[in-house]
Amino acid sequence: MKAFTLSLVLTFLSLHSFFSQILVGSIKDKNEKGVSYVNIGIPAKAFGIISDDEGNFTFKMTNEKELDTIQVSCIGYQTIYLSFATFKMHCDTKVPIHLTEVVYTLATTTVRPNEFEVKVLGSKNVAALDCITMEKFTSSDTAAKRIAKEKGLSDKAIGIELGNKISISKGHQTFIDKIEFKTCVKPNDTAIYRVNIYVEGKTLKRMVTPMGVVKMVNTENVLREGIIVKAIGKTEVHSIDVSKQNIEVYDDFIVALECIYSSDTTMNIGAAASLFGSTDLLFRASVMSEWVKVPLVNMTFIGATVTYNKKKYKKK
Repeated sequence: MKAFTLSLVLTFLSLHSFFSQILVGSIKDKNEKGVSYVNIGIPAKAFGIISDDEGNFTFKMTNEKELDTIQVSCIGYQTIYLSFATFKMHCDTKVPIHLTEVVYTLATTTVRPNEFEVKVLGSKNVAALDCITMEKFTSSDTAAKRIAKEKGLSDKAIGIELGNKISISKGHQTFIDKIEFKTCVKPNDTAIYRVNIYVEGKTLKRMVTPMGVVKMVNTENVLREGIIVKAIGKTEVHSIDVSKQNIEVYDDFIVALECIYSSDTTMNIGAAASLFGSTDLLFRASVMSEWVKVPLVNMTFIGATVTYNKKKYKKK
């Protein structure tokens, strides 16, 4: 009987080891250089991880199926899709996954005549914003917590993305010129953020969560070059010129901060909050998840300088 019990335990441990296998791999470009901070995950399961600054990653297998689709994406590179079986083969054989750089033809800078005006949207004074720990607004996302625990993710590699929806006059040609935000980092800590700019698509669905009824929206990243900000040991305002990327929008857009790493396991940024406001605060556990609008909260942490045409665009 004891022998049978021991055999059963060993079998269980063996199965647990099999289903919890750790995959190790790397993402490289055509020159065999590691691609930093690549998003890797399964959108259908709202789960994603981020490679390190040299393109290396670890992926803990749990309940993945061979036909599950792995998405590998990074700003400036073509997104690729692999079956989980192919993804696992790359890891098992130590063959890097290669990404192809996107070659953009930058549009000629538009000459902006008198009917164009410069305006600051969102926070008008980012430097004056109070430092706030943002996780408290997302702590009720129990599904994200469950997945993180299941995957054994480090709290320091947070992956959370927070966004501000910036409202503009619909149909007016608008160029995004500058983004500002404030990071609050203690003297012995480090935080790494990625800036993302999205145009909002249609509402996918509404669903009930512990926070109430929330709206799920689809988005597309319009940046052509990645923006990584490393904040070390102090509180500072980051002012980022994106005018050379010629980002042109005709409707509301979202500016987001994706927390790639935080040595103190928190996301501390400058923000101003009030209830029942009009500024949308959006969040998601990773870029593989859909955006969720935080209900009844007005939270502004982004300043966006835009140049817009006072005349409404007319389709030819």
